Amino acid sequence: MKILVVDDSIVYRTAINQALSEVPGYNVFKTCSNGKIAVDFLKQNPDTDLITLDMEMPVMDGMETIKEIRKFNSKVVIIVFSAITTRGAERTIDALSSGADDFVTKIEGQGTIESSIEMIRDELVPKIEALKSKRATAPISPEQTSLAPIKPKGVPEASSTMSDVVSTMNVKPKLVLIGCSTGGPEALTKIFKGITERPSYPMLIVQHMPPLFTKKLAEMLDKVSPVDVREAAGGEKLENGVCYIAPGDYHMKLEKDLSLSLNQDEKVCFVRPAVDVLFQSVSENFSNQVMSIILTGMGEDGANGCEALKEKQAYQFIQDEGSSVVWGMPGAVNRRNIGAKILNLEDLGHF
Repeated sequence: MKILVVDDSIVYRTAINQALSEVPGYNVFKTCSNGKIAVDFLKQNPDTDLITLDMEMPVMDGMETIKEIRKFNSKVVIIVFSAITTRGAERTIDALSSGADDFVTKIEGQGTIESSIEMIRDELVPKIEALKSKRATAPISPEQTSLAPIKPKGVPEASSTMSDVVSTMNVKPKLVLIGCSTGGPEALTKIFKGITERPSYPMLIVQHMPPLFTKKLAEMLDKVSPVDVREAAGGEKLENGVCYIAPGDYHMKLEKDLSLSLNQDEKVCFVRPAVDVLFQSVSENFSNQVMSIILTGMGEDGANGCEALKEKQAYQFIQDEGSSVVWGMPGAVNRRNIGAKILNLEDLGHF
């Protein structure tokens, strides 16, 4: 894998270069200090597989760089480094909605190259591995999948878009659940931009993100759609037309009185918030019709929760491999063979 490292800090350039060069199969064949140099280099080296990109740089910053790169190269994987600050969270959400594939939080003030290298090994390498697998695997269509999805009750197999499916449901959903991780912000943006009317039901979302970032994601989605999108505070009762996003580092659960609760219990599937925690609580405490959607993301979070929702006759959907950044979470649900219908991201909107 040919990797381009872009960061104005020589400490981070050195740390990233050293950490990644120690991984078999990784080749950091260029480092540079700003986006202008990176864009020019990429034009001359279109076979570059992956770029690590700092967001705050002179000459051309990370946001400008992403936009320029996506004008001529849609395939190279871009992972941005972001500061854990309000500004860093805002810029990261914008980056993920503009073509970046994932992000890693940059812990400032670590002081030594050795501590930076350790952070990179722990945070960056697993994400590169997940995205590398995506690039190495040819996408499959729903028709090619080895486990043919089982038709949810009341949903005809001929339906091919979310709007088609919803229009033919015998019982309309009273609650919509969405779970996602890597690639989720961009997928959510596309879906919410396609919603043209305030929904007549509440929505609950778990997106794997740290604190601050989930709040900025909620603010961004609120601006692009008629849905009232909020970061959950805990204690609020579900309201129709309102979407609640689980805050970073907190599990979100639906209680029997249809209020939301937050906790910092142990991580599930190595993450907090976890999709499984929310979906399991909904299966236990919500008696009306539920619709769940698992979007792009690495790992297997959501598979157990979807299995629990199957017992409640939930309408279940997953994003297809071709339109997913990483087909980890949707693929895990598909392997359970619980009847989740596979749809392209373009077909998952307009519900």
